[in-house]
Amino acid sequence: TRSTQQLRSHAHSMHRIKQIVSHLQVGDDERSRRNATSASARVPLALREIRAKFHLPTYKMKIIQKELYSEMEKGLAGKEWSSVLMLPSYVLRRDVEGKSGEYFALDLGGTNFRVLKLVLKDSKVVDAQQAKFRIPLEHVNGKNACADGLFGFIADSVKTFIKDSSVSFPPLGFTFSFPMTKNSLNSGILVRWTKAFITKNTVGKDVCKLLNDKLSDRGINMGVTAVINDTVGTLVTEFFKDDRAMLGVIIGTGFNVAYWEKIGNIPKYLKQCPNANPSHTMCINMEVGNFDSPHMKVLKYISNEYDAQVDNKSPNKKLGLVEKMVSGLYMGEIARLALKDLKAAGVISGLNGKLEKKNGFPAWHLSACIGDDTLSLNKISKILKKEYGVTSTLEERQAFAMVCKWVALRSARLAATIIGSVVQHTGYEWDCTVAIDGSVFEKTPGYPQLLQEAFKDLFGDQPFNIRCVLTKDGSGKGAGLSAALMS
Repeated sequence: TRSTQQLRSHAHSMHRIKQIVSHLQVGDDERSRRNATSASARVPLALREIRAKFHLPTYKMKIIQKELYSEMEKGLAGKEWSSVLMLPSYVLRRDVEGKSGEYFALDLGGTNFRVLKLVLKDSKVVDAQQAKFRIPLEHVNGKNACADGLFGFIADSVKTFIKDSSVSFPPLGFTFSFPMTKNSLNSGILVRWTKAFITKNTVGKDVCKLLNDKLSDRGINMGVTAVINDTVGTLVTEFFKDDRAMLGVIIGTGFNVAYWEKIGNIPKYLKQCPNANPSHTMCINMEVGNFDSPHMKVLKYISNEYDAQVDNKSPNKKLGLVEKMVSGLYMGEIARLALKDLKAAGVISGLNGKLEKKNGFPAWHLSACIGDDTLSLNKISKILKKEYGVTSTLEERQAFAMVCKWVALRSARLAATIIGSVVQHTGYEWDCTVAIDGSVFEKTPGYPQLLQEAFKDLFGDQPFNIRCVLTKDGSGKGAGLSAALMS
């Protein structure tokens, strides 16, 4: 049957790759004794060097974990600078029973912006409507990109969606997926832009006020009830379905983690709100994509020259260094740089044009290379032929597959180190649901399994039960559900 042929094809291909990987283990002394000067002898050496650059062994995971706990403690205390901001969301862990009514949500996490209307009955979404709007790049990173233009566009989009400016102040959740500090549930001070945004006159300002002013200018009787980020929204969305949900994670264009923390463990929040009940639980937005940035106390042990090149050409140099190793925005570019080295070493050939240009190897190509289970890696062959105009050999396609796999493997192991460490911090590693949204987790073949394998290495003999579930549209529905949870 066709399925049997596919299984045999996949098995044969995997066996061939294992042979190559096994060949990579040949020691340098033996290689020297062989006096390898031919191109065929240089191939495994070049691949071995690439593999070593993306290797993240368990002992390095433990080093990262120890530093993460230190940064988390400093971030929660607020007495000294920390690379993870540990931002209180003001969203509390409450009983979700009996939530009904209409709730609106806005979702700004990239160049696509959404407006949603949710109808809840007995805490379940029974109807959802939405409209998508693409933000003109002139408002994102254009020369004259500014707050008036960006938030004016958002307000115009809301007006287009509701088509009725007489609607009277329904609960409105706003997902704003950028680092912000908060003084209340419906305020958010932008700390810095990420994801290529450089919009002026916004950093240090309350994005809710900027938006509310533009809504008011257009006669829209609506104001922000709760502002969150996509990671908090992902956690809240899953929490409405599963009260064992302890973490919300984004592994897509960006990387971040949110989790439930006892208020008694958040000294900086208690200082601001001394009457808060320390036994209550609040969602913390870690902004963990910036962990160990810019000092690289522990990331220096796993970073390589490709990471440095990507960082040097980014608009936020020395910031978001974990995000640049994990997220889909950078994985394709990291793989491209590694493939360029393989070309220079003679392992692959003929890849001129796109591969020589920045971002010339998109993340979906990386996923496709990883997911090619055909005997001759025909899917990779078609991509190289169609997208790059190259006729490749089987050995070249195998090199592509391995490089892409290694980039994804490091991403997953670093993400799992952080996720697993935070789960362990909560004390619920024995029974925990982790809600994950994002294209890397959803569309990279085998990524969920790579996370689980990394958890096993991180926890060792300690028993754990961490369920990583795909939670779609936490950034959209999550805003409306956060408004419902806090209403």
